[in-house]
Amino acid sequence: MSSLSRKIFYRRVCKNARLLLLFSLAVFFSRNEALSQTDNIVITGNAKEYAGFNLTIKHYTNFISYRSEEIGNFRVDEQGNFRLSAHIDDITYAFMDLGILRGHIYLEPGKTYNIILPPFTPKKDADRFNPYFRPENIVIGIENDNAIQLNKDIIRFDEEYDFMFNKNAFRLFNKSDVKLTDHIVAHLDSLFPDNKNKFFNSYKRFRYAKLYSLSMKRQTNKVIYRFYPKAPVSFNNPAYWQTFDLLFRDFFSEYFTSKKGEELKTAFSDSTTFSRLSLILGKDTLYAQKEFREAVLLKALYDSFYSGHYDKDKISDLLGSAIKQGSSKKIRAIARELHDKVNHLRAGTPAPEFTLYNINGKERSLDSYKGKFVYLNFCNTENYTCKKDFQVLNTFYNKMRRDLTIVSIATDRNTDKLEQFVESHKYKWDFLYFGDQANVIFDYDIKALPTYILIDPEGNILMAPAPAPEENFATRFYENVKNYRYKKYRKERPKEKSIYEF
Repeated sequence: MSSLSRKIFYRRVCKNARLLLLFSLAVFFSRNEALSQTDNIVITGNAKEYAGFNLTIKHYTNFISYRSEEIGNFRVDEQGNFRLSAHIDDITYAFMDLGILRGHIYLEPGKTYNIILPPFTPKKDADRFNPYFRPENIVIGIENDNAIQLNKDIIRFDEEYDFMFNKNAFRLFNKSDVKLTDHIVAHLDSLFPDNKNKFFNSYKRFRYAKLYSLSMKRQTNKVIYRFYPKAPVSFNNPAYWQTFDLLFRDFFSEYFTSKKGEELKTAFSDSTTFSRLSLILGKDTLYAQKEFREAVLLKALYDSFYSGHYDKDKISDLLGSAIKQGSSKKIRAIARELHDKVNHLRAGTPAPEFTLYNINGKERSLDSYKGKFVYLNFCNTENYTCKKDFQVLNTFYNKMRRDLTIVSIATDRNTDKLEQFVESHKYKWDFLYFGDQANVIFDYDIKALPTYILIDPEGNILMAPAPAPEENFATRFYENVKNYRYKKYRKERPKEKSIYEF
């Protein structure tokens, strides 16, 4: 074959290869697109009472910290019609906040749900910032028969389960009657035998586990062995995690005192890595399944952080190592969420950003106050405690404004009334209008009004929550200023040169 013939031959081969590659890519992407479409859920309905509302449907990304994430949001048009298409990977427990109600539903990939929304009752302002307020949990109605089966099975099962539980609660709690538990489980199984839906079967199984955990309180390991090590971690199943929470609450405080837990306790004390803790816990045959024991460790670390009995920096470091060393994508994702949660608003971490307008219509962000100590407070001008605090804040503003900048984020609904209130009292510090920008409330984890946060000149948290104005704030503030300036001096002071360097 001549040189020219070889070139022509190779060109044809390359051309055909390129065509084959393009064809393969087209098939791959079209197949993936088809697969992703089959995983979409569609939610439709009509609710004239919600006309003009923007509604959001969420799910929990983990059942340890209960972090929630949006599945999708939709607007209800003027005729009350709405439609949402969104992607989910697995059967998902989802919920919607609807005023004083929280509606829940189980969503299956690929299904369309024609839903019925309940009558709307808005939250009162007092409820919006009441840390003890809990919305009433209801089931979201489903109209179409081809999508209702899973939700129908769970509702019917839960009704009978709750009836049997309430009827026998005393004997289950106080008599540790395992035979009674066996009887209840057999009764429920006769009414609701396993079916083709694996999620429903798993849901039942872990609801049964809760009954046994109550009637076998002194035999926890037997309950764990019976239900958990042999089953895959059911990340989206609330029944799995409700019993998991009962069985593994404050795990370290129990396990560290056992003979099997001595090595784990030593490793924890030595500030080891997450993978090392997992390896040691895996020596216990009860925790041989890797993903399961990692879930136990993540919950144990999270509980320990808030117990006040363990070094918080150490726990934060261990959760940080779990982000890299977790055995599955899901475990690593939960580790990241828990790490973010325990470090949220911790002293020394960056304060959450915000951009809001003050009552003069000027845009203000956290960066607007950089270089100053900021006493940030969340308030409402109709709240008695807030109004009382404003009088003290006014004194602080007049006496401490060289050292301290006061910023109030007001949750008032009416901007005109807010402006009139501030002007009538001649308050000179910045009042920012919250509007409906809920992110700033969530970012600062506001559960009650008033709430105070102290931020350093670099935009980092100094105290969260900080003391209220009358709670010895001035003394605490100057202590923090002194410590901040000392640390900054130590960090930035020039090194003294030795005479031997010349």
